[in-house]
Amino acid sequence: MLIWFMRWQELLKKYPKKILYVASALLPMTIMLLVWASIGMYPFGNKSLMAVDFGQQYISFFGLLKNAVLTGDLSSLSYSFTKSLGGDMIGVLGYYLMSPFNLIYILTPLKYFGAAVFLTIWLRYGAMGMSFAFLLIKRYKGSVSRRWMVPLFSTAYALSGMMVSYQMNVIFYDAMILLPIVIVYLEKLLDGQSPYQYALALGLTVLLQFYMGYMISIFIVLYSCYYVSPRLMGEGDFKTRLKNFSLPLLQLVIYTIIGIATAAILILPVFFNLIESKGQVGGGMTFSFAFQINPLDILAKLVVGGFDTTSGWSAGPNLPNIFIGALSFLGYIFYFQSKEVSKAKKWAAGIVTLVFLISFVNEFVSKIWHMGQNPAGFFFRFSWLFSFFMLVLAYQAVKTKVLISKWTNCLIGLGLLLSVVYLYFHQYSFIAKTQPKAITQFFSKFSILSVLLLAAIISLLFYAYWEKSQKSQLSKAIRMGGAGVLLVVAAILLKMGYLLSQVGITVMLYLAILGILNLQWSRISVIVVSLLTIFELGYNAYLSQVTFVYDDVRKFADATVSVKRVTDSVQENADQPFYRIATNFAYSRTVPSLVSYPGLSTFSSSLERSTMDHFAYMGDLGVNAATQYANGTPLTDALYGIRYFMSTKDWDQKEVDAHPEKMYSYRFTERFDLNRYFSDKVYEDERYIVYKNPNSFPLAYGTNSLVRNIRFGVNNAFANQNIILNSMEGHQQENKDVVEYFKPLAFSSIETENVKEEKVNKETGEAIYNRIDPSKEAIIRYKVIPRTNNTYYFFTPVSLIQNQDYSVLLNNKWLLNDKIFTQRQIWQLTDQTENQETVIEFRFKTDHIDMSNAGVYRADIDQIQQVLDNRKKQGLHVTKFANTHIVGDVSITDDSNYMMTSIPYSDGWKVKVDGKFVQTEKAWDAFLSFPITKGNHKIEFVFRQKGVILGALLSMISITYLIIQLRREKDEISSY
Repeated sequence: MLIWFMRWQELLKKYPKKILYVASALLPMTIMLLVWASIGMYPFGNKSLMAVDFGQQYISFFGLLKNAVLTGDLSSLSYSFTKSLGGDMIGVLGYYLMSPFNLIYILTPLKYFGAAVFLTIWLRYGAMGMSFAFLLIKRYKGSVSRRWMVPLFSTAYALSGMMVSYQMNVIFYDAMILLPIVIVYLEKLLDGQSPYQYALALGLTVLLQFYMGYMISIFIVLYSCYYVSPRLMGEGDFKTRLKNFSLPLLQLVIYTIIGIATAAILILPVFFNLIESKGQVGGGMTFSFAFQINPLDILAKLVVGGFDTTSGWSAGPNLPNIFIGALSFLGYIFYFQSKEVSKAKKWAAGIVTLVFLISFVNEFVSKIWHMGQNPAGFFFRFSWLFSFFMLVLAYQAVKTKVLISKWTNCLIGLGLLLSVVYLYFHQYSFIAKTQPKAITQFFSKFSILSVLLLAAIISLLFYAYWEKSQKSQLSKAIRMGGAGVLLVVAAILLKMGYLLSQVGITVMLYLAILGILNLQWSRISVIVVSLLTIFELGYNAYLSQVTFVYDDVRKFADATVSVKRVTDSVQENADQPFYRIATNFAYSRTVPSLVSYPGLSTFSSSLERSTMDHFAYMGDLGVNAATQYANGTPLTDALYGIRYFMSTKDWDQKEVDAHPEKMYSYRFTERFDLNRYFSDKVYEDERYIVYKNPNSFPLAYGTNSLVRNIRFGVNNAFANQNIILNSMEGHQQENKDVVEYFKPLAFSSIETENVKEEKVNKETGEAIYNRIDPSKEAIIRYKVIPRTNNTYYFFTPVSLIQNQDYSVLLNNKWLLNDKIFTQRQIWQLTDQTENQETVIEFRFKTDHIDMSNAGVYRADIDQIQQVLDNRKKQGLHVTKFANTHIVGDVSITDDSNYMMTSIPYSDGWKVKVDGKFVQTEKAWDAFLSFPITKGNHKIEFVFRQKGVILGALLSMISITYLIIQLRREKDEISSY
C-alpha cells in the first residue's frame, strides 16, 4: 500500500495537471457507477437510465437524428412529418440534438440504445468534473497547492443537486460542461487578455444548448460584475474607478454579442420557431411582489437526498435544487469572512446571492431566467448556476487557511439547530423524518453488542486524543466531557430512530467537517473530509434517483424493434408516396420520430401551438406540448390522410408473464368502427395488425372559400366537424340547407348511485350533483340504445377538463381514452350495434359533480361518405414526396378555388402552381392553403427554413471578424 502511495505521489509531482483532470473525471463517474449499481440500473440491472422526458421525448429524437444521418435524409432535421401532422424541426435540433455525445446514438443500433443512454450520461458526469477542474487549475492554481481539493470540488459540481436530480434532462448537461470553460475565458477577457476564446466558447455553448446558453448569458452579467467589483474601490477618483469598472464590461457586451452571433445560423431559425411554438403558450409576464415559494423552505434542499418524484418536476413551483454538500456550503459561508477576499468582492457576491434568492421566490424574475415563461415541469432550471457560483467561492475560501472564530462556530451551530427545528415542523415529501426502519431494528436487536462496540471505539479515540493532544488536562477533560454528552444524545437519537435520518446525517456531516476545518490540515483530516464528501454526494445522488420509475431496457428494445419492423414493412409496400399511420397504442407519443414513420402524435417543447389547438378543436388530444390521435372520426381520418391504422392485438397475463422481456402495450383508444372504414388488411404478425383506409384524403384537395374561412368554436367539436362537412358541400345556415352529419341524441336513460341532484335541467343541459356518502364513490351511468348501425359517440362535459379525480367504464370495462385534455373530447361508444344497450359509467371521488351538457351523438355514415368522396375527386396526386420537397398533380373539376392541405402552416413553406409562386395562407388557424383555379395543375411545395440565410450570414461575419482580429493580435505579438 505504501509503495502504491509513493508511486502515486511521484506521478502527481510529474504530471500534476493530467492526474488532476483524470481524477476529477473518474471520481464522479465512479460514484455514479456505485449509485446505479445499488439501484439496479443498466448495465447492473434491467432499469434504463431513461425516466420521465428522457423516455418520452429525448430518446425518440435521438432515433430521428440517427435515421437522418445514416439515410442521408438530413431534410428531416429541418422539417419532418414524424412530428404530429408535420412540423418545423429546427427547435428540436437546437434544443435536443446538437450535442456531440449524440454521435453515440448514431453509431448504436436501436436495439442497444440502452447502452448508448448509459454511456452518454456517464461520460457527461466525467466531462463536468473535468471542466470544473479546468477552471480551478487555470484560474485558481489548483495544481499548485492542496491538489486534493480539485477532484473533490469538481465532483461536488458534477454531482450537485440539479445535476443528479434532473438527470433525465441530459440535454442540459452540455451547457453545464461548457460553463467552467466559458468562465475561464471570461475572466481572461475581464483581465484585459484576448477576448476571442471567450466569444468562441460562448458561441459554442449557445450552439449546443441555446436554452441553457441563454441562462448562462444572464449569469455572465452577474458574474462579471462580481469579478470586476474591486475596481470600484481601487486607486484614483470615482470617475477613474468607474471607468476601470465599466470598460471591461463594455468589451464583454460587445464580444458576448459577437459570440452569440457565431451561432446565429441555428439561433435565428430557432427564434422564429419559438415564436410559433413556446412563444404562444403561457401567460404574460406580470410583476408581483408575492412569493411563489417560502424562502425558508430552500433549507430543505440543503439536506442529503432533497429530491423525489412527488416534488420533483410536474407540480410547481417546487424548490430550487442547490445541494452542493457540507464542505462546499460551509466554504461558501466562510468566503464572506475570509481576510483574503476584498470587501468589494464580498459585497458583490452578496448581491449576486440576493439576485438568485429573489429569482427563486419571485415568479416574475424567475420567468426572466426561463425565457419569459414558467417551465412545464422541472422548475428553477437555473438553480445549478447558483450552485456553480457557491462552489467557486467555496473553493477560494477553503483553499486558503480558514480562520474560524468561536462566534462563527456558535452561529453555524445555532443555524443548524434552527434549521433542524424548522424542517421537522414542516412536511416535505423528499425528507423522511426518521431513519430507515431496518437500521432502527438492527440496533434494537443487537443493542448490547452495538453499545459495547461503540464504547470500545470511543474509548480508543478518547485515549488517543488524551495522549496526543497538547492541551491542558482541564481543557482535554472539558472537551471529552462535551463529546461524551453529544455521544449520549446521539445514542438516544439512534434508539428513537432520528440520528441516521436524512436531516440527522446532514447535521452530522456539517458538524464533522466544521470540526475538521477548525483544525490544521493533516493527511488524516484530508482523507476524512474526502471520504465524508464522497459519501455525502453519492448518498444524495442515490436518494435523488431511487424513487423514479425507469423504463426496462429490454422492453424498450422490444417495443422499438418490433414496431419498426411493422412500420418499415408498411412504408416499403405503401401504395402512395404520401400517407400517415395512426395507432391505438404507443410506447410514447414520440414513437413516430423514434422509428421514422409519418404518425400523428408527438411530445415536444417546440410543437406549434396551432397544431395542438386544432386537435383540441376536433375533440382530440392537443395538450401540454403534445398531440395524440385517439378520438378519430371518419372526417378526421380523411382530413389527416390516415391511410394506415396499426393496432396491437389482445394479450393475456400468462403471455406477459412468459415474456418479461417484451413490451405489451395497452391501447389508448378503442375504434369500434375500425372494420367499417379501414377495410383492407395489409400486415399482420403475432402482435400487430395494420389496416388500410381507402377514404383517406391526399396531402391537398380542392375546396371552396367557405371551407377555407372556417373559424372553430371552443369546446364544440361536433359543431366544428359539422361545419367542415357542410362547408365542403356549400351548405350554409342562412340558406337553411345544413345537414346534421353528427346528430345530437338523448340518452336512453341516466342512473345514479350515491348522488343527489343539486340542479338538473334537461332543457338547458345543466346537470349538477352532490355526493351523499363521502366514503363511497358517486356513480352516474348513461345508457344508449342505438336505433341504427351507425357510429355513436359520447361528448364529454366541460367540467371534466379540470376534474381529474374520476374513472370511466364502458360496458363494464375501463375506458382507455386519456382523461387529461384542454377541450371537450369525442369518445367513441359503439358501432354497428343496433338495438343493443351501451353503458358509459362515471365514478367520482369528489363531492361536487358537474356533468352539464354531457351528450351522445350519432354519425350519419352514408352522408359523411358522400362528402368525402366528392372532395377526394379534387385531390392532389402526389408524384414525389420528401420532408421538404413535394410535387404533385391536381385536376380541379368543380368550383373549388382553394387548395387545403393537412400540412401545418409555416412561413417556411413556399408553393408553386404551374411553376409560379402563389400566396400561401393559414386556414383554420392551422393549415397551409393557397388559391387554385379550375383545370389541370402541377403543384410543388418547397420548405425553406426561416431565418437560416440571415443567420448564416451573421455567423460568417462574426467568425470572420474573430479570425481577422486574432491574426492581427498574433502579428502584433510577433512584431515585438
